[in-house]
Formats: sequence, C-alpha cells, structure tokens
Amino acid sequence: MDVEWAPPGIDTSLPHSARMYDYWIGGKDNFAADRAMGDAFAAAIPSIRTMAQENRAFMHRVVRYLTDQAGIRQFLDIGTGIPTRPNVHEIAQAIAPQTRVAYVDHDPIVLVHARALMVSGTEGETVYLDADLREPGKILADPDLTATLDLERPVGLLLIAILMLMADEDDPWEKVAALLDALPSGSYVAITHPGLDFDPEAMGGIAAAATQGGMTLVPRVRDEVARFFGDWELVEPGVVPVMAWHPEGAPPADPNGAYYWSGVARKR
Repeated sequence: MDVEWAPPGIDTSLPHSARMYDYWIGGKDNFAADRAMGDAFAAAIPSIRTMAQENRAFMHRVVRYLTDQAGIRQFLDIGTGIPTRPNVHEIAQAIAPQTRVAYVDHDPIVLVHARALMVSGTEGETVYLDADLREPGKILADPDLTATLDLERPVGLLLIAILMLMADEDDPWEKVAALLDALPSGSYVAITHPGLDFDPEAMGGIAAAATQGGMTLVPRVRDEVARFFGDWELVEPGVVPVMAWHPEGAPPADPNGAYYWSGVARKR
C-alpha cells in the first residue's frame, strides 16, 4: 500500500478544507481523506468544483476593487489556504506595488507552501502567520503582523470561505467583531460563506458528510452571514450570491448557481 508523505504535524487521515479546495481545482497538495471528502461533497452538489472557482474569482474581483477603487494598500487575509496564483499580494501589487499583505492560516502544509511562494515584489511586503481565527487577539498582537501592517491605517480584511469552519457554539460573530473593532475607520471587510438557503437539502448533506469525516462545516442563511458585517456600511449591492457581486462582463444568467453568500463593507 502506498504511503502518502506529509510534512510533520499533518494527520493525513483527516480531511482538511484547504486541501479539499486544492483537490477541487486540480492541485496536488491533497491526500486520500481530502479526496474522499471532496468526492462526498461533489456527490451532494455536483457543481462544487465550479463553486470553488467562483469563490476564488470573487476574491480576485474584491482585491482589485479594494486596491484600485477604495485605495487600500494593506490586506489581512485570514484562512488563505494553499497558495493558488494569483494570490492576494500579486493582484494588489500589480495595481499598487507598495501594497503589504499578511496571510493567516493554521495548517502545516499551508505554512510550507506559503513561505516558499508568497514572495512580495520589491516595493511591497508579505508575511505569513501560523495562527487561528478562534484567537483574534493573538493574530492582532503578533509581532510579524504589526511589523508588516500599520493598524492605524485602513486595512482590507479578507474572510473568504473560512467562517463556515466555526460552529455556532464557538461564536464566530464575536471573533469577527473583535477583528472589526481593532481596525480603523476606512477599513473594509470582505466575506464569503456557504449559504444554507440556496439548497437546504444539498447543503445539509455536505454538512452531515463533514461531521461524519471529523470536520466542522456550518452553512448559514443570508441573515446569519449579514450579521458578520456588524454596523459597517455595506458596499452595493450588499449581501448577495457570490456570482452577483460586481461581476465582470455580462451579469450571470443564474447568479444563484454558486451556493455562497458574499459581501463587502466599510467602517465609517
């Protein structure tokens, strides 16, 4: 029987969301458990691979929007996942070379790839933090973060397909609120989140499959996702399906085709 090699600290018998995403988009940094769970999700939602791509496309659009139109020059990307080009700093620095980016994730395989591939241009700067969204205070106080980002100046906070990995009892709303409270006026937050209300039966099926495989995955309805933005001012068109947020070219024929809610908001 073939044995899959993994960096120290990785339990290859348990699926991981970042490696499942890597599998869906055709990457090679995944293991049998990730592929099995990815296939279970695909059995419940056959378009899951396309949904992953739409989620990534939203990230591209929102980083361009925040850099080009909102003037953001520093980003905090929590739950960055396995690097897939173009990454946040590559998109932003193509517009504003001085942009600084702090990436945060909590998986050894992400750490290995991030430090090798997330190399900034000469004018900007990037840093990778091995930290957990469940401890926002530690993220904000990390000396590598504070050496890279100036938290007195506006920050673009990215929470892309990460909040569904926290159960309600972990109070993800409180964790996000701690991050939002720490950022200055003029900052933005961008969020995507799987939506239970797109297809409750299918989304319930993947949540159950995740639980059986030892993962936490909590799809949420639109109002629950909207709560994450607190009292920040939503950028038009508000909390909408991910394909409907500032689409490039013609609007999608079926904006509900990818089961993610999305939105961007600004701190007054």
